Amino acid sequence: MRGRPTPLLWGLSCLWLAACGSLGPKADPSRFFILTPAPQILHSSPRCSPASTTLAVGVGPIHLPDYLDRQELVSRITANRLDVAENNRWAEPLGDNLGRILAQNLSVLLGTDKVSLYPWPSDLRPTYQVEIEVLRFEPDSARSAELTARWILRDVPTRAILSVKESELTEPLKGPSTEESVAALSELLGKLSCEIVEALRAIP
Repeated sequence: MRGRPTPLLWGLSCLWLAACGSLGPKADPSRFFILTPAPQILHSSPRCSPASTTLAVGVGPIHLPDYLDRQELVSRITANRLDVAENNRWAEPLGDNLGRILAQNLSVLLGTDKVSLYPWPSDLRPTYQVEIEVLRFEPDSARSAELTARWILRDVPTRAILSVKESELTEPLKGPSTEESVAALSELLGKLSCEIVEALRAIP
């Protein structure tokens, strides 16, 4: 006749069952975000209104600082402190997403489909090129998003530099959520697109 399990055996059995449960599949807490064209870009200002053009424009290369060139979303807590959100992630490389949205914005604002991303095919070489170095692109603790970027407008056939600019742009957050932060970052790309369009239209 078998005896009853001892308390020690009961304890070991419970530990074994708990371990088996912990090894099972777990839900992934990650959330994925993407930048989008600014919805108000067509109505932002008279200088940034769309107009038909024959310009062929190339966007890129785009350079990101190492702290932004990652999958996780980054927020600035203080001037010298950053927060990296482990579970809030970009759905694609940030540089690729940023470049594609800039190209979409420029295409709408310039009224042309001749906007291409770097590197472009040799048979689709643009007339003008916008090279961009992003210095800051994140929300901060003051409930706003910031974009600082240096950019060069270049004549592609001659490689001559036509304009060198530095844009420092801010956009208030409409709410505390990550969705609102990404929406504000998208608005900043709309503002930067307007500044690039203004420089393109100023070319003699």
